[in-house]
Amino acid sequence: MKTIKKLTALLLVGAMALSLAACGGSSKKAITGKEFKKTLEKADFIVNKSKDKDADECYEAMYRDISSGKNTSVLISYYKFESKSMAKQCFNDTYTDLEELEEDELFDGEMSKNSWKFTAEGEFDEDSGVNFEEAYVVGIVAEDTVLICFSTTDKAGKKVLNKVLDSFGYGE
Repeated sequence: MKTIKKLTALLLVGAMALSLAACGGSSKKAITGKEFKKTLEKADFIVNKSKDKDADECYEAMYRDISSGKNTSVLISYYKFESKSMAKQCFNDTYTDLEELEEDELFDGEMSKNSWKFTAEGEFDEDSGVNFEEAYVVGIVAEDTVLICFSTTDKAGKKVLNKVLDSFGYGE
């Protein structure tokens, strides 16, 4: 009887481990620069190719709406790297930069991170280097690509940003 209980418990633990591994994976599918540009232009963003010394391909996309009475802005940067490890390093470095801003009291807000996505929302000091006083920040790593996104914290800004992320399969 003890052997059956131990075997059953072992099987249950194994099944739980497999289910957690399946749900907690960080294997988001990367998008191409062409997909990024096409999708964002369709969403009324202005998209420009840019340069980064470490990335193989870069784009900057900007959305702005001042017609709603609020100054809604969204900025999304796309980086394609030579390898997954370089992309992961960029993702982690960006989150570390946010943590340092918080430690230096240049950011006051909430932050969270998992294996493929981080978010930060709050107030940035003018000396932080962030162009938004209050911002919603999202970082995504998917294979060899990284998206770094900033939006105003109003509902409209977050809605535009989250709609774009959803279209790429990077939503919640």
